[in-house]
Amino acid sequence: MRSVVGLAVAACLVVISAIGASAAPFDCRARGSRSDDAPPVAAGDQHPWQCAAGTGQVSSATQWQRHSLEYCRLSTSVYGAALGAARTMKARRHLKWHGWIVIMDADETLLDNSLNEVQRDKCNDTGFNSDVWESWVHARATPQSERGMADDVPGAAAFTQAVRHMGGLVAVVTNRDVADDAITRGNLSRLGIAFDYEIGQDASKPDEKKSKLTRWQAAVAALSGQFHTKAVPVMWVGDQVTDLAITDAKGNMTGAMSQTDEGGQGTSVGVNRFLVPNPMYGNWKH
Repeated sequence: MRSVVGLAVAACLVVISAIGASAAPFDCRARGSRSDDAPPVAAGDQHPWQCAAGTGQVSSATQWQRHSLEYCRLSTSVYGAALGAARTMKARRHLKWHGWIVIMDADETLLDNSLNEVQRDKCNDTGFNSDVWESWVHARATPQSERGMADDVPGAAAFTQAVRHMGGLVAVVTNRDVADDAITRGNLSRLGIAFDYEIGQDASKPDEKKSKLTRWQAAVAALSGQFHTKAVPVMWVGDQVTDLAITDAKGNMTGAMSQTDEGGQGTSVGVNRFLVPNPMYGNWKH
C-alpha cells in the first residue's frame, strides 16, 4: 500500500505539472519597494517621457498601483481566478490542444507603465501626448538595454505561461502603435510573458482604437491558420471594459463592452472575462 506521504507527493507533482514551472508566488513586497527614479533623457529625444523640472505631486492612484501590497495582491488574485476558470473551461468543454485562445490587452494588463505615470504626475500632465508616450515605449533603462522599460503586471507572466502549458494560445491586442510591435514583443518576452500573437493599432484606422473587434477577429484567424486548427476565443483579460468582447449565443464576437454595459449575455465578467485594476487612467475618466 502506498504511504500517505507518497500519495501527497504524487498529488503535489500532479498540481505542479498542471500549473507549469512558472507558478512561483509573485514577490509583491519586492515590487512595492521599486525605485521611482528615471534614467537620463536619451540623446536626441525631443519629447522625453522624463519630467525634467516637475513640481506636481504623484497621485495616490499612481502610488497605489505602483507600490501598494493591495494592488499586487488584487492583480495576482484576478490572474489566479482567470487561470482557475481556464482550467475549468478546458475540462468541461474538452478544449483541444491549440484549439482555444485567451485574448489579452497589453498596457496595465500585461505591461506595467506606472513609472511613466509617475513622471506624468510630476509634470502635471493631465492629457495624452503621443510623442511623450512614444518616448516611453522606446525608452531604455541604460544605453545598453533593450527598448521597452515597462514592468510586468503581477501575475501576468505566470498566467500566460500556464495557459500555454495547458495547450491554449495567447493573443495580445493592444492600442499601442502597430509600428512599435517589435518593441512590444521584445518587452513582453523579456518579462517572461508568453504569447502567440501580438498586434498594435494602425493609427490610420481610428476605428481600431474605438473597438478592437476587427483585430480580435484577425487574431483568431491568424492563429487558426498558424496552428492548422479552428481555434476559438474563450477568454478575454484587460484593464478596461473595452478590452472585453460581447458575444452572441453562438460565442461569436459582436463588439466590445462599454461603460454602459451592465452584464447579460456575452458579458460575464468574472467567468470568462477578467479585469485587472487600473486607477491611473482609462475610458472611465471624464
